[in-house]
Amino acid sequence: MKDEVRLIEIDGRLVGVTGLRAVFEELLREGTDDAASLRRALLERVRAKNYVPESLTAAYADALYHAFERHRRGEDDDRERPGMTWRGIARELIQWYPTVDTGACDGCMKCLDFCSFGVFAYARESETVHVEHPYACVVGCSLCGTICGPRAISFPPLSYLDELIKSMG
Repeated sequence: MKDEVRLIEIDGRLVGVTGLRAVFEELLREGTDDAASLRRALLERVRAKNYVPESLTAAYADALYHAFERHRRGEDDDRERPGMTWRGIARELIQWYPTVDTGACDGCMKCLDFCSFGVFAYARESETVHVEHPYACVVGCSLCGTICGPRAISFPPLSYLDELIKSMG
């Protein structure tokens, strides 16, 4: 299975980091609690699959450590954030997000692995994917629907966004 890419903020910029969830889970299993050891281990393991510029080593270490601590607490930085806007409109007012036909979903989790914004979650009991955080979806993005083999993911028509833009004046 392809490694997941997660976005974290490093030195004021969002950066995609490959395999971060797997690194976090490994470190949780190992039970390392020392902050300095965790920072070193995070950097070392992230560098195995990602380029980390030497000049940003400290910034990466800090960002990875804080992301790990949020993960440990069960929080997730990739979810909806109050105050997000799109073209000046509060994100919560924009009805742009996927819908999953659970009858068609085969539970392959390609959408869950693909979406780095945490829109989807897996339901073990039904072995299907569902939309957990709809407003974390990037307005206008529908790429997850194109990688869905059974075509279980749908979006509003793009004309919805065209009308929204027109209504803004």
